[in-house]
Amino acid sequence: MTSPSRVVLAALLLLAAAMLPGCLTSSELQCATGTVRCGDTCVQTTNDSRNCGACGAACSGGNVCVASACVCPVGQGICSGQCTAVASDPKNCGACGVLCGQNQACNQGVCQDCPAGSGGLGSCQTALLAACIAAPGGYLQPIQDTPGGLLLSAPANPAGASFPDALGVLGTVLLYADHDSSTLFQVPIGNLATSSAERVSLVGPTTGSKAGTTQVFVESFDAGTGARIYTMGSNVNALRIFDGPPPADAGQLLNGGAGALGLVVQGGAAFDQGSFPEPFAKIGNFVFVPLNAAGKVLKVDVSNPASAVVVDSYDLAPLVAALPGGGVVPDGGAFLPSPTLAIARNGAVYVAANVLRYYEDFSGSDYGPPLVAKIDPTKTGQAALSAVQGFAADAGACQNVEWLASLPLGTAATPMLVSCAGARTYDPTTFLVKTVANTQLVVMNASDQQIAAWVPSNGNGDLPPSVGRAVAQNTSVYVADETSSRLYVVDYASNSLVERVGYVDGGTPPTVCPTYITDLKVVPAP
Repeated sequence: MTSPSRVVLAALLLLAAAMLPGCLTSSELQCATGTVRCGDTCVQTTNDSRNCGACGAACSGGNVCVASACVCPVGQGICSGQCTAVASDPKNCGACGVLCGQNQACNQGVCQDCPAGSGGLGSCQTALLAACIAAPGGYLQPIQDTPGGLLLSAPANPAGASFPDALGVLGTVLLYADHDSSTLFQVPIGNLATSSAERVSLVGPTTGSKAGTTQVFVESFDAGTGARIYTMGSNVNALRIFDGPPPADAGQLLNGGAGALGLVVQGGAAFDQGSFPEPFAKIGNFVFVPLNAAGKVLKVDVSNPASAVVVDSYDLAPLVAALPGGGVVPDGGAFLPSPTLAIARNGAVYVAANVLRYYEDFSGSDYGPPLVAKIDPTKTGQAALSAVQGFAADAGACQNVEWLASLPLGTAATPMLVSCAGARTYDPTTFLVKTVANTQLVVMNASDQQIAAWVPSNGNGDLPPSVGRAVAQNTSVYVADETSSRLYVVDYASNSLVERVGYVDGGTPPTVCPTYITDLKVVPAP
């Protein structure tokens, strides 16, 4: 059984970074079907914005390459020769040349005042942190989304850190799950170069040395008087549970990085060896844990963390068998449920079933139909399980669902973001992604019906994008690219998703990490 594709991809990209120099000579280069040779590289001239329709024919002005032609991304028009999203561009708000004033932002084509706050921007400014893998090591990348566009600050590497596997936020404190030491420590969001003296272990004497943390989940408990912190160690098949201070007190306790939150281990749960538990959802006293390698979801009672107990399980295999073709692949292989994530939404649990046909030798495309499982927590066993049927009629436009997220819009019924990573092919020598098909971000309404979808532009990058994790703040959605670590910004309004321009250089989504984005969080503005 394979690990999930996103984890494998991260490892492969690390390997590729070390292997790239001198891998192939120009005489050895053989281009795959659908690509052509441009100099010493193979490209798809149908969607490569630097070689659009022919080698060296580069798109400009924010145009992207679609079907061998340079065009503006969907939802954008041309202002002064530049592709522009008038719905969100403060220099062309609603129409070309309409300039928003100081401390104003462009919201759905209208200049709006930003409430008083940090830097006079208040709620018009969003702060994010990306957890980055580099080669070697990694770091934190601070990002500010301001009315003038995305701004990337200098990367920060907390003292004593290798690179972050996963992040959590507790008030003004960042919880940092470190890879090499497999410990959880704390970092003041206002001073990312420092770290706490406190380091709690995420592994046990019999679990292995590398936790492979995929989730740091934070919640308030005891009527808001404290916090409970959960970490999921996918490599060591273990959930650990800690008690901590109230979010409002966390910053003072940390005291600029020299202090400690005083985290107390309360217990956790151990899962079968090699089951690879993934980020869970929580409803009441129960966590719903996807087991990637087993193709199942476990319901675990954590009301007493010291003796957490599995009370129910759900097998995703019948949902795969019910897919068109019965879950059997024409080449003789089989689709694997491979659940990668669970979220709680509108009183139910939703699970990303990354239904993969996976080639361990990278000789073929990893692909699979879209499948999101839904669990009704009021029912037991397989009767609680169903498949979300609301994808658009052209369901082939979405393949390999990897991530889910709620889209909080202040309504009682919360929409859902579905990240379709797409079908990917790899270079068998460098292991880098060559092609991606059927990748997009989907929005589903409270009735689980698809109401919007967005396909990323190529972003003038070397590698085609693959939609990864997405986080939302108000009507802005920040989308991580799985192949080149680009960060897209998509604005949601009137049941539509529109890619924003005005990133860093006026039109190209920035590459925020050298190799891979392991986590992405909205954080309080420092």
